[in-house]
Amino acid sequence: MTAAPVGRRALRQRIKPAWTWQLRQGSALVYVLWFIVAVPLVIVGLLVEPRWVGWLVLAWFLVLIVFTLATRLSEARLRRSWEDVVEQMGWHFNAVDPDLLERWPFPPFNADPAAEVVDVTAGRHRGREFWTGRFRHKVRRHQLGFDFLDLEVERPLPPLQVLPASLAPLAAASLLPIKLSVDGLPEPYQLFNGREDLALEVLHPRAVEALTPVPPFGFSCEGRRFVVVLAAYRDASTALAQLDAACDLLDLMPEHVWQTGEQWAATRPLTDQT
Repeated sequence: MTAAPVGRRALRQRIKPAWTWQLRQGSALVYVLWFIVAVPLVIVGLLVEPRWVGWLVLAWFLVLIVFTLATRLSEARLRRSWEDVVEQMGWHFNAVDPDLLERWPFPPFNADPAAEVVDVTAGRHRGREFWTGRFRHKVRRHQLGFDFLDLEVERPLPPLQVLPASLAPLAAASLLPIKLSVDGLPEPYQLFNGREDLALEVLHPRAVEALTPVPPFGFSCEGRRFVVVLAAYRDASTALAQLDAACDLLDLMPEHVWQTGEQWAATRPLTDQT
């Protein structure tokens, strides 16, 4: 039994991924927004009818509770939907897999020794082994996170980290980017590691054509590791469409980039290439 075919044009998030992450994680941002609205409500209540102040605060507190419950229910629906896909495709799901962290000794995965990966799915798609899940880390006391997709590659790749601007606050908050000028992409992309000329070769017109129908995502690669960086809390259809687009990006990788990766790998210790 296989999953139903998925269209390549997936829904885009209306809220920035960094805001979505903070809101769904119940971070301080949620309570700051709550107080920003609560204070004017109290002032208006005192000016109009002081006896209403308590009821206004209570009603606004209930809004916070309803928002929290709605968020948890939404997450549960997304998880059930993805678990259905995993079962249909014959993939495997694990709540945690700390061994994956050892696969990625490069940014942004090596910046926080206490980082963790959760909700990991492993399987094979279009002939490639893959691992996907959620990456959580801390940058300057800020709890951040995103979804990842580790795809098997046959040959080494040069060090590169390319991200859309919307994902940079979650994956590369402590790094300074170089803006990439690429026509056709739905939002600006930035280079955080590696050579600009190689990044532009990867994002050639045919690759841009494959990326355009799905919500923007970035990638980090080095040697035989290619890890896609995605916005968290995506629905199953979007996740499958982005999985296909990421496979397309590898299939369309220019030969010169592979050759550069092989030249880079030849200068590294053997342990760095595995």
